[in-house]
Amino acid sequence: MGYDSRLIEPARAGSVTDLTLTRETSRNAVNQFLKREHPRGGVQFWHACFGARYDGSLVACVVFERPSARMLDDGSVIELTRFGVRDDRPMNTGSWLIAKARDWAELEGYDRLVTYAGVAGNYGTVYEAAGFECDDVSLSDGAGWTTHAEDRQTWDDYERRRWVYDLTECERHD
Repeated sequence: MGYDSRLIEPARAGSVTDLTLTRETSRNAVNQFLKREHPRGGVQFWHACFGARYDGSLVACVVFERPSARMLDDGSVIELTRFGVRDDRPMNTGSWLIAKARDWAELEGYDRLVTYAGVAGNYGTVYEAAGFECDDVSLSDGAGWTTHAEDRQTWDDYERRRWVYDLTECERHD
């Protein structure tokens, strides 16, 4: 009796051309994915969430929310609050997915995308690869991360980088 080898060794996408862009609608499914793939875990709400899927399986996602810095929350800025990827995703999945989501933000009329990196030693290389510019580096107190979720990882103080993408200066790459 034979077995389906895909159950033991699931097929993997070879490149980003094998991926499908999806607008994710199930926060529960995305949160399960983020609990496995992102050190800050899931989210309580979102403005939009996009996924990269291969053969129906989520391999990466980005979550957008209103800016956490209320001084930026004037309707012209959207914040990328989560970027989660599986280890077995194709190379360049992150920059591919962020570029697709960036197109959505531009079509929605936003002027800037903002995101932060630094938690768990994350420099923000994917944002740099996707064309963002680092405009601020500050020391952040990691002690507050345990206040919202008991099972969330904790960190000591860390360097927090703010990455910004100005959509008013971008050229369409269709």
